Amino acid sequence: MIKPWWQLLRAEHGLIVFMAVVVSQFVVTGRFEQAFLYPALGPLLITWGAFAWGDYFGLKSDAALKRVDRPLVSKKIKPRHALWAGIALMLAGLAATNPVGREAFALAAVYTLFAFAYDPILKKKPLLGNAFIASAMSVSFIYGNLAAQVPLDNKVVLYAAVAFLAGLGRELIITLRDVAGDKKIGATTLPMVLGAKKTVLLSTVLVYAAVALSLVPLLRPVHVAYIPLVILTDALFLLGTYYALLSQKTDHLNSARQLTLYGMLFGVLAFAALGLQ
Repeated sequence: MIKPWWQLLRAEHGLIVFMAVVVSQFVVTGRFEQAFLYPALGPLLITWGAFAWGDYFGLKSDAALKRVDRPLVSKKIKPRHALWAGIALMLAGLAATNPVGREAFALAAVYTLFAFAYDPILKKKPLLGNAFIASAMSVSFIYGNLAAQVPLDNKVVLYAAVAFLAGLGRELIITLRDVAGDKKIGATTLPMVLGAKKTVLLSTVLVYAAVALSLVPLLRPVHVAYIPLVILTDALFLLGTYYALLSQKTDHLNSARQLTLYGMLFGVLAFAALGLQ
């Protein structure tokens, strides 16, 4: 019974967000404390809740695409359970951010409101929905900085920009994969406006921009660990866009999605290396 819920919540994404918040606190303070773990709990729960909420509203689209890997389509989880789980997790996550600090709570509150609006509204608009999803990782870095209650750090701003550009490129590829299902729910996504090839080209440009920004820290002395980690991160994203450029068939787009997911993980580790002395 654990696996269907893991799939519903996209638990790995939430754990990467958790890591991003902890790492951001580490980078801006230059130390690690156990106290850094609690501020990351709220974003973790909000992320999990947003995915459950999204699958409830995306059931018609997923069913049209025959996404049997989604537990609502395979009927391993009842839709109403996903709905209430999504609401409960997002509200619990928001409540957990309240003791962290006023600015961190405000950022979490705004993000939660957008998460509630994503599937009913934002997802159906060209680029807006993609931009919101892409902001998840960049917001996590900013939130972690605010949770540490120190001024916004330049390294955090830089990596938030890297995360947003890479995330937006990734989301365009994922949206391209879901076009057939999105049409069933009356959505007008960017791939429907631009077409497959132009969407992949735009995705590639965004990823290349993210890669360029990720190399900016090398203009100054950095810990040696940053170099192999950022190279691996960039390679995974570039390979993902290469797969999408080769073909816009589902198997290639799925490969691109998986490669860039690993890229997100190693990207957080690369960012952590910037906090090493």
